[in-house]
Amino acid sequence: MEVHAEAAGLWSVIFFYATVLVGTILHSYCQHQSGAAERDEDATRRHAEAHADGGPDAVVPCLLVVYFFSFSAGCLLWAAAGVRWVHPVQSGPVQLAGAALLLTCTLLFVATHMSMGENWSPQPEVKVQHQLVTHGVFRWARHPMYAVFLWASIGTLLATLNWLIAWCVFGSVLVTFRRIETEERILMELYGSQWLAYRQRVRALGPPWCCLGFDAASTAPVRAAEEEEEEEEEGGGGRFIQS
Repeated sequence: MEVHAEAAGLWSVIFFYATVLVGTILHSYCQHQSGAAERDEDATRRHAEAHADGGPDAVVPCLLVVYFFSFSAGCLLWAAAGVRWVHPVQSGPVQLAGAALLLTCTLLFVATHMSMGENWSPQPEVKVQHQLVTHGVFRWARHPMYAVFLWASIGTLLATLNWLIAWCVFGSVLVTFRRIETEERILMELYGSQWLAYRQRVRALGPPWCCLGFDAASTAPVRAAEEEEEEEEEGGGGRFIQS
């Protein structure tokens, strides 16, 4: 049983990440073909400049350094001491559970792409025809794609019981989480009170992960934006936001 569970775990890992790669490429290609990839350059540049004005972000480089050296050390340990040092135990039931979790993550990944449709983008940016997506898997998490990656990193650990492979995945997930702040800042400016109501109703990564702190950010920027919009409307200079 352990041999079959080992094979099932490894193939589930390959299947999930192959689906991520192929799905991302296909969705990007379809958007470029349909013209949905067109972005609002002025708004995107404004958000990039606002992020830059906050000073250099030293967290991501530090995470990348730690990730690189720890992964390199693990690879050297694997090569020098053998696979048992990175894959010390085997458990058929645990690895099959990990394979099932990865299969579920694969389905949720596809469902997330289908829910986002033309609003999907491989990087935080403002599209010309941007809409706030709250249906489908977005009823359970504001950032279901990142939630899928987090669950998939756990599934990878369970499916392989190899801490080095799991760290390779989990380290990249930590870096990806840095995008949440930028994406939410864009959505706050675009949708104001509509986004605030959605944010208060739905967790960032789903109910199990509220402890990670992505739901504790202050709503002051949204309220400030609403007050600014009200002042502009009173002065006859209100701006149009497509929602």
